[in-house]
Amino acid sequence: MSGSTRLDIVDRVARLTISRPEKRNAMSGDMWQALLRHVCRIGETPGIVAVVLRGSGGSFSAGGDLAELSSSDPDHVAAYRQLAETAVLALTELAPPKIAEIDGPCFGAGCSLALACDVRICSPAAHFRIPALGHGLTYEPVFVRRLVQAVGAGPAGLLLYGGERWNADQAAAYGLVDKCAPDPAAAVGQILTWLRGANVEDIVSTAMSIRTATRSR
Repeated sequence: MSGSTRLDIVDRVARLTISRPEKRNAMSGDMWQALLRHVCRIGETPGIVAVVLRGSGGSFSAGGDLAELSSSDPDHVAAYRQLAETAVLALTELAPPKIAEIDGPCFGAGCSLALACDVRICSPAAHFRIPALGHGLTYEPVFVRRLVQAVGAGPAGLLLYGGERWNADQAAAYGLVDKCAPDPAAAVGQILTWLRGANVEDIVSTAMSIRTATRSR
């Protein structure tokens, strides 16, 4: 099975759920395509106050599909990488605040997805790793820039050069996540309750101001 990426829009909140439990939600090409399609739909839907990105089955995402990335067909690999980059960029550029609700493994492209979000909340069971070099892969500069903005150059090197695996407490200490909560769904729910009581235009304006300030650092 190639897995799925589901979109549910309820009460002005768009929830994107990554589901491929047998592969710890590793992203197949079909899943990237579905994510891109859903993100475009969110962008066309008025009144959305927030976007929540999460995984199913106790995992956020184990990253890219290594079987597709190691294909003997270079055109397939290039197309897969381009599709993934396009989907992450589209997610990044969505106007409403984006919240990553992280449980279990958040590896490689999973970290890229998380870093496309404005707020990242994880469970104590979350763990993080970016093992690209070990698989003969590299990341686009835009992803590396987001990572360095979040954690700093030195810690980014620990993940990228050293292949370090961070637990939830380490990720919070370095700034890869913003909060480690015993119940991340409840923590996200508190934010959503607050946002539902605010004006959409004010929410988007605030999100844009924070992003602008982050880029100028």
